[in-house]
Amino acid sequence: MENELSTVQLIQRKELSIFKEFIRVCEKHNLTYFVLGGTLLGAVRHKGFIPWDDDIDVGMPRDDYNKLMELDQNEFNFPYKLINEKNTPSFTKAFMNLQDSSTKILMTYSNIPHEESLWIDIFPIDGLPNNPIKKYLHEKHYLFARMMVQLSQFNKIVNQNKNDRPFIEKLIIKLADFIKVEKFLKYNFWQKYYISTISKYNMNAGYAGNYTGAYKLRELVPTDYFGDGVLLPFETIQVRAPQMYKEYLEAIYGSNYMQLPPLDKRVPHQYTIISLGEEKCMN
Repeated sequence: MENELSTVQLIQRKELSIFKEFIRVCEKHNLTYFVLGGTLLGAVRHKGFIPWDDDIDVGMPRDDYNKLMELDQNEFNFPYKLINEKNTPSFTKAFMNLQDSSTKILMTYSNIPHEESLWIDIFPIDGLPNNPIKKYLHEKHYLFARMMVQLSQFNKIVNQNKNDRPFIEKLIIKLADFIKVEKFLKYNFWQKYYISTISKYNMNAGYAGNYTGAYKLRELVPTDYFGDGVLLPFETIQVRAPQMYKEYLEAIYGSNYMQLPPLDKRVPHQYTIISLGEEKCMN
């Protein structure tokens, strides 16, 4: 357990270095970001990483997200690289990574293991309309588009070992695996369809959030929750969080978000470390 813990801590240090580089570039170009998901929960509950967590999630309003995507790669210091579907065709996600190219890990959660560099996830923040009818229709449209783009790259990204899925999801996954669904669905078409769907409304529509997150529609909260943001301590730095971060966390994790999960839930992600590059001293 001691070796595992030291490995997680080493990865967290690498992640924090990537995060610092991301913040530097955002501040240089006056781009807005917010810590999301487990990173925000860690900032509030632990003033840093959740002890067993090993990644960082940030979100950016779609306009700023697009500006970041268009930046020259030279804006990022070595060994950091901004990876997205525009500059890396093999990257099949609807969000971006900032990666530390000096590291290598083997992802083992899907049918096809694949190598990656350590990264932080950078998600677009999009809108959801206030109008009840438009809201309902857009939610269903989004869920359909998300399902189709995931099925179109089933063997690469779908985690078949995830236990907390609804019954209908488990049934669809078993069927998709049985009929080899990737043979019938064109990824490029469904990816464009998906991004077009989630980017239809901006943050001023009434609700806003990260459509590409693990919690799906639970991550869409009243736009006021984001506001101008507030600074919270995270390890050795200050990070920008949604203005109403307590309400945001309660919407996603429930009212007991400050309570630690059971021991069997305190596990890092599924991967094997190949190389973590040269270890660097952190200030």
